[in-house]
Amino acid sequence: GIFIGTPTGKVMKVVDAIPLFHTHSLAPMLKIACMMIEEYCRTLEDVEIVGIYHACAHGIGDMSAVKVIADKVASNTTSGSVWTIDIAKVAQKQFALKGMWQGKEGEWKPVSNESIVSDDKALEATKNAIGELKYLEIVDFDDHLTDASLNWLNPTIFQKDPIDSMSMPALL
Repeated sequence: GIFIGTPTGKVMKVVDAIPLFHTHSLAPMLKIACMMIEEYCRTLEDVEIVGIYHACAHGIGDMSAVKVIADKVASNTTSGSVWTIDIAKVAQKQFALKGMWQGKEGEWKPVSNESIVSDDKALEATKNAIGELKYLEIVDFDDHLTDASLNWLNPTIFQKDPIDSMSMPALL
């Protein structure tokens, strides 16, 4: 998926996560999705693509599966990052993202845990959303390609839910 947000200096604030593919992505579909996300960002104030996220069924994986995509996103944004969901941390009800950012030389460097700001309310809301199986309601770009009437931006998935009014973590 894609994170959108606002980069300010060394701080990146994520404001939304847009799911893309639950299967393997194809370059043409990824390009179309990114173009549509960039267009969506233009409708918002000072928001842009700030990174990608991915998960592996067997737990935390290395970046090799998404490196080409991450490199492309980083080359087209002011603050490229890639985030892997750590399944073990989800089960432990902890902040479950491991981040990498691209340095000036083009190499990917880990984001230190001390650089990530989140709060207990966000972890509790995430735990509740998982417990309520909200992830089964998520429509991704794959689903939208199959049925264009499905909105892959998921604007109503958390309506009337405390998580809807919560801001995403700031990533330093």
